[in-house]
Amino acid sequence: MTNVVFFTNLRELQKALAFFPFQKFAGEKVLVKLHMGEKGNPYFVKPKLAKSVVDEFKKINAHPFLFDTTVAYHGSRYTKSQYLSIAKLHGFNVQNIGCDVIIDDTGISTTIEGRIFEVATHLKNSTHVFALSHVKGHIQIGMGGAIKNFGMGGVTKETKIKIHGSSYPIYKKNSCTYCGLCAKACPFHAIKVNESTWEYNQERCFGCDACVDVCQSKALHPKDADLSFLLACSAKASLHNKTVLYLNEMKRISKGCDCDPNAGPLICPDIGYLVSDDPVAIDKASLDRINDIKENVFFKINKVNPLKQIQYAEKIGLGSSSYELIEI
Repeated sequence: MTNVVFFTNLRELQKALAFFPFQKFAGEKVLVKLHMGEKGNPYFVKPKLAKSVVDEFKKINAHPFLFDTTVAYHGSRYTKSQYLSIAKLHGFNVQNIGCDVIIDDTGISTTIEGRIFEVATHLKNSTHVFALSHVKGHIQIGMGGAIKNFGMGGVTKETKIKIHGSSYPIYKKNSCTYCGLCAKACPFHAIKVNESTWEYNQERCFGCDACVDVCQSKALHPKDADLSFLLACSAKASLHNKTVLYLNEMKRISKGCDCDPNAGPLICPDIGYLVSDDPVAIDKASLDRINDIKENVFFKINKVNPLKQIQYAEKIGLGSSSYELIEI
C-alpha cells in the first residue's frame, strides 16, 4: 500500500520527504512541475513553497528548475515570453527561488491507451521530476491536483485543445426521452430540454461530461472519451518512465482553477500538505481530507464528480487509490 505523508508545518518538509527514496534525486537534474498562476489569480502555489522544495534538492546536490507549459487560450500565459513575465511578476525567478524557470511550448509525441499526446519537451526528456500541485476546485473535472497538473499542464497547447475538443457530448435523438436530467446536471447551462426538443449550445459547453454521466437513456456520449479519462491518459504519458515525487498543497482551496482570475470563493479551510510517490494515491488522499472537513464540496460547488479522474487513472495503471496515511 502506498504511503501518503501529511503535515501542516512547512518546516516538516524534509522529514516528509525522508519517507520516500529522496536520495534517488541526488546529483540529478530535477524538473519541478508547478502552475505559477494566471494574472489576477491569488491562490496558486507561492514562491515560498517552491523555494523550500528547491532548497531540499540543493541539500542533496540535485539541480532543480521550475517548469510549466504555455496555455491553449489567449491570455497572459499564451506564449513563453508572456508566461515568463507572469512568473517573474508572481515571484518565480532566479533571485527569489534560486533556480531557473523554464516554459515549454513544444512537445514530443507519446502514445497511451491508443491516443497520441504531445508531452512537453523538457518534461519528456527529464528522468527525475517533482510535482508541486495546488489542490483546488475545477469547473470541468471537479478538482485539480497532481493528475491535473500533468494531464493538462504537462502537454503542448495543441494537445490541450485536442483533449478539450474530444470530450464534447454527441447527441442521439432516437434514444432521448427528454427527461431533462442532462440540462439539470450541466454546470454551464449549455443544454435546454422541453417535452419534445433538446437544444445544445457548444459555445457554453466546457466538455465536462456531467450530462453524459446522468443520461439514463444513453442518448449522450463524448466525442471520443470522458475528459477525466483523457486527462488521466495525458498524465500517464507525461510521467512515463520517470522517478517522481509529489507534493499536494491543500491551502487556499478555491472553487476554480489557478488558470482563472476569478477562481474564488474559497470553499474549504486550509488543511496542510501531502507527500507521496503515487499521483493517484495523493489525489485520493487530498480528496478524502477535504471531504472530511467539507463533505462533497467539489461536487456540490462544480457539479462534476472529482473522483472520476482518480478512478480512471487507477484503471489505466497510473497508480493506486489505496494508501496508508502517515501524519507527522
